[in-house]
Parts: sequence; C-alpha cells; structure tokens
Amino acid sequence: MFFDTRFHVIAWSEIYHELHPEDTNPLDQSLICGPCNEAILKNFAPWLTDEECRQYSERKEELYRQVCRRNSDSVHLVAGAEQFMQTLRQKGIPFALASASIQSNIDFYFDTFHLGRWFRKEDVVFDNGTYANKGEMHLEAARRLQVPFSQTLVVEDSKFAISLASRNGAGRIVAIGEQECGDDLLQVGAAHYIRSFHEFDYNWLND
Repeated sequence: MFFDTRFHVIAWSEIYHELHPEDTNPLDQSLICGPCNEAILKNFAPWLTDEECRQYSERKEELYRQVCRRNSDSVHLVAGAEQFMQTLRQKGIPFALASASIQSNIDFYFDTFHLGRWFRKEDVVFDNGTYANKGEMHLEAARRLQVPFSQTLVVEDSKFAISLASRNGAGRIVAIGEQECGDDLLQVGAAHYIRSFHEFDYNWLND
C-alpha cells in the first residue's frame, strides 16, 4: 500500500556497508526485496548472533523511518488505496494486512497513514520473529480471516512474496508496482499487474 522500496534500499545500504566496509559497490537490491529482516541479515553476515540480528534489524528500521520523514512528500498510500479498502468494506469483503515489517514500523504506518480506519493493530500479521517468510504471513492472515487460502486474492509488490503466494495456492494474485511494465512479477505467479488501486478490477473478486 506504500511504494517505499527506495527508502528500504537507502537504509539497508547503510547497514550492509557498515558490515562490509571493504565493499564499495552499490547494494544488490535483489538481496533485500521480500525476505524478513533476520533472513536478510543472516545472508549479509552469517556470523551475527540472534541478538545482534535483532539490534541491526531495529537500527535498520529506524534508519528507514528517518529517510521516510526526510522525504515526507513521498510518504503516502498508493493512489486509490483508501477507496479500495472502503469499497471492500462496503461490499462486506473481509481483508487483512500482512507485512514483512517489524512492530516499530507497523506503529509508524498506523500513525502516518491512520490505518486504524480499516485495521485493528492487533490483527495485523507482521514480522514478530515467528514466521519464516512472507508466505507464512499470507497463510496466517487467511487463517485469521477464516478463509481458505485458495479463496483469497493477494496483492503484493515483490517477486519473492508473489512466488510464495503462488506456491502456497492463492486463489488470485495481483501484482502492484511503480514500473510501467510488471512482466517480472507476472512471470512468478501474478495474474494481473496494476500501478495503482485505481486500476483494480473488482470483477477479479467474483471469479
């Protein structure tokens, strides 16, 4: 619901180059798009202890929030997101939020985007250390909605998360992104690609 990849890249780049000061190359973005923080950090630096991973994770997210605040003009929900959620509510269609973010970021999103209009914070599935990947979060969100995952529609913006949703048998996957063409997201399992929620076809909910 928030196009923030560039902000995550800035924050992760600082963490990566702190761990690898000898590497002056730009961070490979494919390393950070999709996995949970712990998995990213273990990939960056396998020698880190669990406690060090937790500390680096918290620090990375604080850096991320600082970048967001410095770029406040770009910190807004994807166009049409509010109307999308309001329409789902009016149609009586249950929906849930599953995020690979940690608690501190969920708090930030609720404060910044006033998400309490549509979600209860305690119902949000997030990276609390108990999920191996975003796919497990999708499954937990469906469980909380009391809906078989095969009957869900998943909206995602990363190849990693889309591939997991496809592998787990999501009913339909809609990819969303900022690029003009989403072929890379369609190739890993998405049925449709949109650039904003204004392009969402509500007939997809009826198939």
